Amino acid sequence: MGFMTQDDVLYPYLTMVETFIYTALLHLPSTLTWQKKVSQAEAVVAELSLASCRNSIIDSPLVRGVFGGEHKRVSIGQEMLINPSLLFLDEPTSCLDSIAWRIVSMLLNLVEGGKTVVMTIHQSSSRIFYLFHKVMLLSDGHPIFFGRASRVMGYFASIGFALSVPMNPADFLLDLANGTLVVHFESIFCVTHI
Repeated sequence: MGFMTQDDVLYPYLTMVETFIYTALLHLPSTLTWQKKVSQAEAVVAELSLASCRNSIIDSPLVRGVFGGEHKRVSIGQEMLINPSLLFLDEPTSCLDSIAWRIVSMLLNLVEGGKTVVMTIHQSSSRIFYLFHKVMLLSDGHPIFFGRASRVMGYFASIGFALSVPMNPADFLLDLANGTLVVHFESIFCVTHI
């Protein structure tokens, strides 16, 4: 099992590539040679498009290292490198902006390879939202929806929450879970009676 916390926990004085090699040497099976472990670490650097900053230190109090989005990709890469059958990611797309879609697509490749990936996301673009297979929407710690991402909007429309204006489904779901829709209900939604 792999787990990535929302806050990146990285050793600040290693370079990015050293971080991956260190992870590979510690976590990959002893049956793999040193060269094979380094090769797998290098493959993750390439897969996450981190080659341009591979020799930058992660960060230290005296020297500015990699940026926030690069920190996040290193954290994700460390978990990918150990190749767990189950991977939990807390906020993997925060600080990533334009590369978030690519990261989620890459994580879906793990799913297609037989891995299970579970992630928490507060807010995503509609482009990212439609990549998800299943969605669990929580409100005050209680599930208000669990099912295929492609069916979530239809479900809420069927119980009276139909969109009257075009909106990112992730924004709609976040507003619904936070109770924001109750306050602005008349201006955003029309109620349908079944």
